[in-house]
Amino acid sequence: MSKKSKGYLTTGGERASYGLYFLGQNIFYMLIYSFLSTYYQDAGIAAAAVAGVVLAVKIWDAVNDPIFGGLMDRFHFKKGTFVPWLRISLIGIPISTILMFAIPSGIPMGGKIAWAVVTYMLWDTAYTICDVPIFGLVTTMTDVQNERTSLNAIGRVCAMIAAAVVFVSISSIREKLGGWTLTVVVLSLIALVTMIPICFKAKERIQPKASEKEKDYSVVDIFRYLKTNKYLAIYYGAFLVSGTLAVASQWTLYIGRFILNDESKAGILSIIAILPAVLIGPFVPKITQKVDKFKLYYIATICTVVLTALRFFIGYKNITLYMAFMVIGMIPAGITTVLMYMFTPDCAEYGHYKTGHSMPGITFAAQTFFVKLQAALATSLASAVLAWIGFNEGEGAAQAAGFTDKFFNASIWLPVVGGILSLILLHFYKLNDKDVEIMAKCNAGEITREAAENSLSRKY
Repeated sequence: MSKKSKGYLTTGGERASYGLYFLGQNIFYMLIYSFLSTYYQDAGIAAAAVAGVVLAVKIWDAVNDPIFGGLMDRFHFKKGTFVPWLRISLIGIPISTILMFAIPSGIPMGGKIAWAVVTYMLWDTAYTICDVPIFGLVTTMTDVQNERTSLNAIGRVCAMIAAAVVFVSISSIREKLGGWTLTVVVLSLIALVTMIPICFKAKERIQPKASEKEKDYSVVDIFRYLKTNKYLAIYYGAFLVSGTLAVASQWTLYIGRFILNDESKAGILSIIAILPAVLIGPFVPKITQKVDKFKLYYIATICTVVLTALRFFIGYKNITLYMAFMVIGMIPAGITTVLMYMFTPDCAEYGHYKTGHSMPGITFAAQTFFVKLQAALATSLASAVLAWIGFNEGEGAAQAAGFTDKFFNASIWLPVVGGILSLILLHFYKLNDKDVEIMAKCNAGEITREAAENSLSRKY
């Protein structure tokens, strides 16, 4: 596993450990993203209160991401820029995740809500410490563009495998262990084991120039950088809109309970949704050698929106047809899932090119901020929609007549609207792979600024 691929700087062991970290990290993430609101409501917290809890946490989140990104760009460990932070995350992320799913059943409702807010804030901080560095690590492991794409593809495939592990196992583990807390403990231990190797395998070969490394950036520099990096704002604005309205991703167990009439079938449905991304992921680096990755992403998003809308007319009465059509719809969605975080390194290169400052910590902190904000808003919106359509909280609670139809309609049309709005925003994203390669060479000092300007396809 130590052998290097032709033209790559990283070893096979590094690439494998990079993927394994995402496997573990996304076990934690999927527990929070797809099941936390279900757990809160099973614990007896009303859907409207869940929405309030999640939004309250974002006040802290809005503060800690920029702070941490700035710390990463200012503070340099002797043993690397990103890896030391990953080692720290091995403690915080599992402990905070377990605490979130361990609300004492005997405390009053106010105590449950307070527990939820405090533990969510702890988890949010721990996740920032693990998420910003793992994405930023590709910029220090290698400066080969296709190798970065390959590493990101490996990460996304492993993230999808993590989602499959969680979705398939959670119902059966809960049934055998008799509750949420022990289930989360088991999955957290599995996740922790897979996150350890990268902390000792990764080599940070690409380091900032001495002049950049020693520079002490002010708050004004940081906000000027974010304001200048318009493509980072455009891309993650679109990401935020589409992800927030993708409420069905929050309702995995509920889709099993109310539409498929069997919670255990939610795992099968999740495999159907995840499988295309897992199968397509390994081929993405080769595809993007021939097709610009943003064009591929944009076309796949259009297809996803159209196929999601068509699923409304298929309905849910025929479960076999419902699941078969889900397979078709998840093919383009799988492509966007694999590609979705590959644009942040491009935006980092663009930001460096425009400002002259290498600030990957701020760039990837912005990614983490938007990812967590999107997850929180999606959880909050999904809970608010459930309250609006008359959901009765409490595990095993009966639902009113007509609830399932309302639930199904919301699961289709909210994501469709989000997809359309994101496509409008993405129309203004103009970075392409060839231009990013030119910017990267200029940033690395391989070509002059004048040569870069003459080679770019457009004026940036």
